[in-house]
Amino acid sequence: MSRVRSVLPWVFVFLVVTASSVWAAGAASAHAGLESTSPADGAHADKSPGELLLRLNEPVTLVEGSAQLIDSGGKRFALSDVRLDDGQRSVVLVPADVVPDGAYLATARVVSADTHVVSLSIQFTVGSVTEQGRFSDDTAAGFEQYLNYPSKGVTYLGLVLSAGLFASARWVWPTTMGLRRFRVTYRVGAGIFIVGLVSRFAVLAAQQSGGLSQVSAASARTLLATPHGLAAAVAVALSAAALAPPRRRHTPLLVLQAIAAVLAVTLGGHGGSVRGWPWSFLGTLVHVYGITVWLGGVAVIFLVHRGVPELRRWHAIAVGHVAVATVGGLLLAFLQVRPLAALLDTTYGLVLVGKVLGATVVAGLGYGAYRRLHRVGADTGAPRLIALETGLTVAVLAATSILTTLPPAKDTYTTDLATTLDFGSAEILYVDIDSVRRGPQRLTIEHPRANSPAPRDSPTVSVDLSSTSANVARLPVKMTDAVEENGTLVWRSDQLIIPAPGEWKVTVRFDGEHGPKLASFYYRAL
Repeated sequence: MSRVRSVLPWVFVFLVVTASSVWAAGAASAHAGLESTSPADGAHADKSPGELLLRLNEPVTLVEGSAQLIDSGGKRFALSDVRLDDGQRSVVLVPADVVPDGAYLATARVVSADTHVVSLSIQFTVGSVTEQGRFSDDTAAGFEQYLNYPSKGVTYLGLVLSAGLFASARWVWPTTMGLRRFRVTYRVGAGIFIVGLVSRFAVLAAQQSGGLSQVSAASARTLLATPHGLAAAVAVALSAAALAPPRRRHTPLLVLQAIAAVLAVTLGGHGGSVRGWPWSFLGTLVHVYGITVWLGGVAVIFLVHRGVPELRRWHAIAVGHVAVATVGGLLLAFLQVRPLAALLDTTYGLVLVGKVLGATVVAGLGYGAYRRLHRVGADTGAPRLIALETGLTVAVLAATSILTTLPPAKDTYTTDLATTLDFGSAEILYVDIDSVRRGPQRLTIEHPRANSPAPRDSPTVSVDLSSTSANVARLPVKMTDAVEENGTLVWRSDQLIIPAPGEWKVTVRFDGEHGPKLASFYYRAL
């Protein structure tokens, strides 16, 4: 037993580091996303556009001085106006003068509701220039990129050792709060939490300003105006107050610190996003709370008691909070997996299935261990039971870590679309679209040469797209000249970009041996 107790603190450190990697990766997909642009990315305009529009899926704050318009030679063009429209969901850039024929890149940076900085861009051509330019990426992150995940890990470590330690002690071991070891551990945790939040704030300010050396008061005010920034400021203040020596009636302060800490972490991830509100917020809040209390209880056992007192009660509380965390995680997963086919056709979906199965096994083993404790007693085999349950739960958390580093299934799911157009008289076209996601797509049309006319009278095809839902009356598709491959004529699209999701109509005109004919089919772009 003494050997087991001697290694428990190191096991706890491993657990918190593992959980920190889970949480740290989880915020990656929470920020605002670009829905559409005008002109469309990769489009061609006959004349200089009067304004450039980037439409997002949630309200944002514009990073001052980030908007620019440059040509392929690196020349910068002045902007007469840069503003936010449509309830702060659209960024509008107005060129000061008519831009000459050429290839252009328009960029801007915005801060989303969860304080993440998002870079936006449009590439387009004007006038006689139709070939897209090549632009160097000068938005690479500086030194702050190396502080990104460490700052998150420190924040979550402090969350567990402060809010989690207090909440679990109140649930299971109220008398523990009077122990000196508890007070010391809590103060260390609160200090770590402050360092994590302040470091995270510095990283976000650097990302917004373009580097640590360029952080300004304006960027700090912008971050503090967000829900996450406000919650983080309150959490830092309460955590600092909790560092003072305990007095009578000190518990309300610890309660407020725990609430503010959980809210700050929630709003810094999926819960801070406007998309899916309020379900994304509630799911993240429940998920963070459940894991915080569970790991906080492990901290009490490993770092304060150095043993396993009140195991039956702790086991029930732990299982309950793991279940709470699972419910929150499932709600978030429901928001991230669309359509249902994405569950089995994306890496995100498959890892999610594995995580759910693993959590089910953990719940079953936990129930079996609970029944055994009722029969045998709390002391018999208790350390082994705690180690087994903890190890299996960490395995589920490891699956969560993998899951949260992947792009959501709703953003990556796609499939190809294949259809056959039969014009009669052996005039058949095989049409294939390589992706049903909006954005760049490759459309291929194949026509067997059997029964086709002589090469000098080779058939031709033309394709147009239209969409009522996207308000696009006609989108001509530029096709390459026909090439013969293994006895089949093949046409391919060149720079086809679907600008918006929704139902699209594909109209194909085929001019063959028996004259021109038309055929259409529909598909839904995601």
